[in-house]
Amino acid sequence: MRHVLFVLSFLLIANHAQAIELSGRYTNLLFQHKNSLNQNVITDLNRLRLTLDGGENVWQWRLSYDHELLYGGAVRDPSFALRQQIPDPTLLDLNANIVTSPALDWRHDLYRGWLQYKKDDWSVVVGRQRIAWGSGRIWNPTDRFNPVQPTALELDQKLGVDAAYVMYDYADFGSIQMVVAPGQTNRAVSRKWAVRWQDTIEQTDMSLWLGEIGQERVLAVDVTGNIGDATARLEWQQSWHGLQGNFGQFIAGMDGTWTNQLFSEGLYLAAEYFYNGLPNSKKGFVQLDSLQSRSRQLLGMLAGYDVTPLWRTEVIWLLDLEKTSMFIAPSVRWSVSDNMDATAFAQLPTGSRGAEFSDLNDLVAIKLEYYF
Repeated sequence: MRHVLFVLSFLLIANHAQAIELSGRYTNLLFQHKNSLNQNVITDLNRLRLTLDGGENVWQWRLSYDHELLYGGAVRDPSFALRQQIPDPTLLDLNANIVTSPALDWRHDLYRGWLQYKKDDWSVVVGRQRIAWGSGRIWNPTDRFNPVQPTALELDQKLGVDAAYVMYDYADFGSIQMVVAPGQTNRAVSRKWAVRWQDTIEQTDMSLWLGEIGQERVLAVDVTGNIGDATARLEWQQSWHGLQGNFGQFIAGMDGTWTNQLFSEGLYLAAEYFYNGLPNSKKGFVQLDSLQSRSRQLLGMLAGYDVTPLWRTEVIWLLDLEKTSMFIAPSVRWSVSDNMDATAFAQLPTGSRGAEFSDLNDLVAIKLEYYF
């Protein structure tokens, strides 16, 4: 019922829209992994995402609605029921289970739902949206609204945040932005606000923001510039007065595409160093509004190459610089058609007890995505 009421209210607000466009995405993810009992199991995930885009003149809106069916070993895992009791860290409760059985879990969820007013140099977006800050290719410590760990199963799935986002473009590349996201204690959602300046000076992109994440006061800087044929990236955020004390995080990285006789289509390479001033050693601990790690120092490398126009291979490699631990995730993607992709990938963690990736398990998967 709460889904229906929210959608109807949203459409009433946007009822002046004349043009509506429907699009969709179906995802099937079949993967083999180990459960909490250290048993090899197979799980199949099916997700249908329908998106409505509409608007007229200064108004635009979007609704993205998911049906997700999970079947197999992950649902049978004894820890699955406990994880299901943890609410999504969003202000609004817009998801629900339709069917739950010993081997199947079917749920629906509002993935995105926002309304935008844009006129001249001003833009205001209200609702569930993705606020993606940071330029790092592997880690983004300056993204304090919903950062994604580089070991996530689906890196492109961004939870989103229920917020109001105001932007004023004072120049071609310069803007002042403000985000306000209310909190809710019983859903583990911190109250957040931030004011951000962003601009390009000559060939260097810069941004600076300050704000509060719960009780934390945060200052963050993001700088991207060219060095020869490569791009250098720096992100830094410093937090004060939080429940965990004062701490800082930063990344320094470089990436670019190189072409030679061996790699005629251009080999993309990225290297990134991540420093976390507040590592956490608690097993299974997750704080969803900041990047988490057990070690203070991590190194990441990313490589990608288009073998043909239809085939691309990538690999991400993460190394714990303090303990014996690493994470390797190779993948191969095939563009089956204009609206279908197939990807085979693996996650191969290793590590001594208590190291960064020691709690992760091997995983192999096949992913099929169909767009319409």
